Amino acid sequence: MNLRKVAILINLLLLITPASASYAGDKPLQTVLHDEHQGALAFSLGDSRYSGELEYNDSYQVNFSVEPPAGSSIKVAKAYVYWVWSKKGLEGIYPEFNASLAHSDTVVPLQGGQMYTDTKGFVSRYDFFSGSHAYDLSEEISEPGDYSISLVNSAGDGSTFCVQGIGLLLVYEGSELPVIEYWINEGCDMLYAEYGIDPEMATTTAYFEGDINSENVATAHLITVSPSGGYSSGTGARNRLFFNEKTGSIPVIGDIIQLLFGGGKSWKNIYQTNETVQIALDERPVGAYLESAENFVSIQDNGDYLLATNAILVLEFKEPETPEGGS
Repeated sequence: MNLRKVAILINLLLLITPASASYAGDKPLQTVLHDEHQGALAFSLGDSRYSGELEYNDSYQVNFSVEPPAGSSIKVAKAYVYWVWSKKGLEGIYPEFNASLAHSDTVVPLQGGQMYTDTKGFVSRYDFFSGSHAYDLSEEISEPGDYSISLVNSAGDGSTFCVQGIGLLLVYEGSELPVIEYWINEGCDMLYAEYGIDPEMATTTAYFEGDINSENVATAHLITVSPSGGYSSGTGARNRLFFNEKTGSIPVIGDIIQLLFGGGKSWKNIYQTNETVQIALDERPVGAYLESAENFVSIQDNGDYLLATNAILVLEFKEPETPEGGS
């Protein structure tokens, strides 16, 4: 039985509850792009800040500076709009807004995009929607410079929402850069260990599928994004990040995973936000904890209340050794 099958079994056991509360980890982030080439990857929140409530025709903007590594070009560009408290009165609804990208006096409307949403999922007051919109801007962002992404609340029915910020993911390619392999996972999973949901249930897991020859890996970095993560006050471990590490939800199965697949690593309270900056962006080296296959990351809430929206694993490979006598 491989790790993914074990993890699926754990999730099935955890989700056997009387109610289907979405405060549990029930919307795992999915891999939307996995590739390998000479390049680099960067994720930025620009000058993101919390918008407060946006009413009809209110606007919001985040600015970014794009500086590709020397000799490289932009292969992939994706923008993520993180929003919360989308409502009409006391009813949770999906937000309506017009988004655009500006660069060098040119403004391009952003069409389509992928919307990911989640709610607490049970009948109560303030069951408002949260989520993210993902836009592929690979055709629009192709050169260095200053860019801005803006949106305007276009709903004329009195509905409102708040924006926590906007993220910009850039993947570069260039013949002078090292070979990298990366997995880009995205979505929206609302986690909160309250109302009958314990921390083990308020855990979401994302997978980076495929085989890895760790001996050829020079560095490995994990990037995760968590709107609202670390904003709630309190003591103890309010949130945790696990990489190739059991969460301890089911001791017997967890011990089997540990024996079969070795040890990973966990960190507590890595997400920190405040009233102005309400998106936690974490990047950390994980090369020491890589497995040969089925690597995964888990994000856990322990009374903090957070969203899990992005999980990215980036491997940089060693340069091939030059044979003796070669040039």
